[in-house]
Amino acid sequence: MIVFKKLSLFLFASITITSCGMFDTTVKIYGAYEYNCSTGELRVLNSDDPILPFLKKKSWYNQEEFHEAHVEHALEPYEDMPMSDSTLSKISPTLELSNSMFNELKMYVDCENPKDIMF
Repeated sequence: MIVFKKLSLFLFASITITSCGMFDTTVKIYGAYEYNCSTGELRVLNSDDPILPFLKKKSWYNQEEFHEAHVEHALEPYEDMPMSDSTLSKISPTLELSNSMFNELKMYVDCENPKDIMF
């Protein structure tokens, strides 16, 4: 009876751990980025990224957070200038632009057959 209880507890714990997403599938993109197929998030692995300078190293970004970081970075030079909201909206990146940049980075990622993308 004790063996049965231990076995059932072990099986329950195993199922719980594997279903909680501890084992996310990540794909490295050109050794500079990493895409998490399980959560749909992207992160920069190198600190000096000339392509996406608005992303912090080792921080995960979903599409919404990516867009917010892109807008913050684009409006940073105009931070102390008095401007109307309409003017700021004209110079800030659109959601479509941010999403296209995000999607272009993960374009060759195949989450069904995850492989690191190299040059």
